[in-house]
Amino acid sequence: MATNADEHKNQGERLLAVLRSLQRDTVPSLVRVNEDEDLSLIDIALLQTLDHDRAPFPGDPTLKELAAVLGRSTSRTSRLVDRLVRRGLVERYEDGADRRVRRVRLADGGHAVLGRIARTRVEAQSELWTHLTAEELESVVGAMELLAAAARRMRSERDARGRPE
Repeated sequence: MATNADEHKNQGERLLAVLRSLQRDTVPSLVRVNEDEDLSLIDIALLQTLDHDRAPFPGDPTLKELAAVLGRSTSRTSRLVDRLVRRGLVERYEDGADRRVRRVRLADGGHAVLGRIARTRVEAQSELWTHLTAEELESVVGAMELLAAAARRMRSERDARGRPE
């Protein structure tokens, strides 16, 4: 009889295989957007981190906070931000309370890029969903709702610990 740890490991391996298959078959449309925008995955991660309705930090992040969220050094994150500033995708600005502090926010160009990426993802998913029966679609949507709820709980726990990961 399998232990809970064995079952969890088996389910994790099964999920990994499913995600790899899903990505392999749907990623080409996203790659086209990235080629048009000439963005790396870390560029997109940074833009998405700045595109928040509830950030993992109060207000716009400092460079150090942004680096912590991305799991990068401050110097690497600074170079990344500089490149995106030159492209008009993000902005650096002085903190109103402390002029020594520089904060980072999404610029209009960054909002536009994220909008194009989101539309492409939705189009790819919508096409994929046309290959599902109504019952299968209901199952997928229910599972996605469960994943979204789990992600919110995970983020709340991180926020409670005061660690913007």
